[in-house]
Amino acid sequence: MPARLPRTDRARPAAPEWAFGPWISGGFDLDSADKVRERARRIRELGFPCDVLHIDTYWQRPGCWSDLEWDTEVFPDPGGLLADLAGQGFRVSLWMNPYISVDSPYFAELDANGWFLHVTSGETWTGQVWGGAQPDSAVLDLTRPGAADWLRGRVRQVLAAGVSVLKTDFGEAVPVEAVAYNGMTGDRLHNLYPLLYNDLVAEVTRQTTGHGLTWGRSSWTGGRRHGAKWTGDPDASRQDLASTLRAGLSLSFSGHPFWSHGIGGFHSTPDPELFVRWAQFGLLSPLSRFHGMTSRLPWDFGGEAYRAVLHAARLRASLLPRLHRAAADAVRTGRPLARPMALDHPGRPDAHAADLQYLLGPDLLVAPLYAPGGHRQVWFPPGEWLPYAGSGGPVAGPVWRRVRIPLTAAPLWLRAGAHVP
Repeated sequence: MPARLPRTDRARPAAPEWAFGPWISGGFDLDSADKVRERARRIRELGFPCDVLHIDTYWQRPGCWSDLEWDTEVFPDPGGLLADLAGQGFRVSLWMNPYISVDSPYFAELDANGWFLHVTSGETWTGQVWGGAQPDSAVLDLTRPGAADWLRGRVRQVLAAGVSVLKTDFGEAVPVEAVAYNGMTGDRLHNLYPLLYNDLVAEVTRQTTGHGLTWGRSSWTGGRRHGAKWTGDPDASRQDLASTLRAGLSLSFSGHPFWSHGIGGFHSTPDPELFVRWAQFGLLSPLSRFHGMTSRLPWDFGGEAYRAVLHAARLRASLLPRLHRAAADAVRTGRPLARPMALDHPGRPDAHAADLQYLLGPDLLVAPLYAPGGHRQVWFPPGEWLPYAGSGGPVAGPVWRRVRIPLTAAPLWLRAGAHVP
């Protein structure tokens, strides 16, 4: 079995303060140094709040998406790019996963060392983890010390060059028929593997950068110690916005203090109204990242949508001191940053029914719009609640109210008497 984690690694970490600002991704699309520089230039030119630029899969060579090496044909000077972005105040996030393509120049060496999951015959398991979009791959056996050390070295090299955080994608594609070095079969390793994977990356990240944040997708019991999770790859639809909200609150109930999602949905392209409503939700989530299969750059959705999203982004910026304090409290107490209504009011059936809203910290009530038309039902907990903007007058709870939220207004209410900037 894997060695017991050191006590310091088992503690729940706080995400660094810069992680609470907006993250902007180029998306799952062909990318290059020129495109990244243009995104950075445009963000700063417009004055749109952004603390982290994320570069997804295409920073690596096609077919070698787990080698953790820059594709120097389209990123000819990675060090220069990272320095330029740092000079503009950006942190950089890069994508990774633990599957090694059969086309990778490292495959033969790793295979000869026996560092992949294998099948009962002793042969290395290879297969599709990309639905046919990439070559067959093998899965690094992270229960084998040599394989884990190899991945640690790759991660350390990338971070030491000036990258701040890694998006630890995948980790769940452990086939049932696989066998690991420690004797575990695939049916038992399936849930544990994402934990081993994120533990490894978080450990090296902490040693290299001073924080242990990973931006992961798959997880298991104990995964809250990695800092951040996102809720998967939904469609750009109102139904999936609501499902994403429920998924995030499920993470809160499971002890994950910091979670996020791809603003706008991942698959297909949202219409401008949906993009605005998803952005308002995302910018009032514990962590915020614009990401999808197509552009999620706010200015690509028209002037009206851009102004509404910019308003929400500036609102988040004004709330950051409060979010930092609430995040520290979440680490200290174990209470999540986004609190489902039933968590604070477990004995109230109306709180359990209000499963599409939450408290962000103790005093901010967030009720995202998940249907067209600008109206929704909101349950106001006990106490007096003041509208942030455009949503009527004060409301004394507990009560359900149908509210109107204009496109330009955030779906936010403040607890009366709370000190909010």
